Amino acid sequence: MEIIKKMGCIKPNRLAVKVTDEKRSRKVGLVVTSLTDLKKKSHDIFKVLADSHNLDSLFVALEDGTEVSDDGYLFSLAHNTLLILFQVKSGVLIYPGSLQQTMERYLNALHDLQKFNSEEVVKFIENNMDEKLKLTWQYVTTLSSTKSHFSSISDHPEWFTGCNKLVTTKEEYFRKCAQGRIRSYLRDARNRLSHSKLSLSPIEKLKTCLEEKKYFACYFDRTDRSQDRLCDSKGEFQCQGQYNKPICQNNHWINPYDNAESRILFSTWNLDHVIERIKIITDLCSQIRCNNGCDHLKYFDLLFSRKNLKLVHKNCHVIGPHTECQIA
Repeated sequence: MEIIKKMGCIKPNRLAVKVTDEKRSRKVGLVVTSLTDLKKKSHDIFKVLADSHNLDSLFVALEDGTEVSDDGYLFSLAHNTLLILFQVKSGVLIYPGSLQQTMERYLNALHDLQKFNSEEVVKFIENNMDEKLKLTWQYVTTLSSTKSHFSSISDHPEWFTGCNKLVTTKEEYFRKCAQGRIRSYLRDARNRLSHSKLSLSPIEKLKTCLEEKKYFACYFDRTDRSQDRLCDSKGEFQCQGQYNKPICQNNHWINPYDNAESRILFSTWNLDHVIERIKIITDLCSQIRCNNGCDHLKYFDLLFSRKNLKLVHKNCHVIGPHTECQIA
């Protein structure tokens, strides 16, 4: 009898959660005892369902889309976890606006990361990379490209949201982007030689060559007439495929001149070295140590030119060693 009394005093599981609907118009704190209790209390507040007796038509998820499907998973969550309610109708999730809102937050996060280090953008996107890129591209392709042909900030001001205020045209923005990537390769080589206490004379020669080429600003500028330009006259870029493939087998493409979201997404595309950059710089260091007379034009082509660079979508960027690619 004593055991029964004690069992009768056991309180049911109770969890404090934050709940919102797909519009995220407001958040409400609730204490719930089960998933059913959560759905009932949430519906009473947000009126998600037309029929309040059909709670099975409510889908409860975390912010990343993970479904909360039973009490066990619900009570494994930390207190004050934010949960989102969606309606399920005929087996299809109904969440108007949620994809757009989610992608806007995601793309804004990418944009904020760009201000600090482009590598952080890559790190941010690598978790569940395929799914994130798929959803991002799904969202971006729905956006308008009717202003793609405009160039100036006065004609397409929303495109320049978050950009340096001194940049007044799309072409100027992308010229600086291309130059920034090339400068980073030169900086990497300089740091490696400096750390190894080697002569920086080859670096100065490379810098002079880059200045003559304007640090390959032409790569991303749709108005440039150079054969080195990587896009067409409308600003569309085609992925050139993995380093060991002649073409992109997935037909990746993007036009970052279309809208701000495409511009941000383009930051995840890579200028990939067919012969890896670390291999090139290591070989350069070796030549300097051996006093073999460094052929700076050879290393210029390997580090900066399209003879050894391919523009690739993130999924076509092979991070591992390119073992079959060696310096002649």
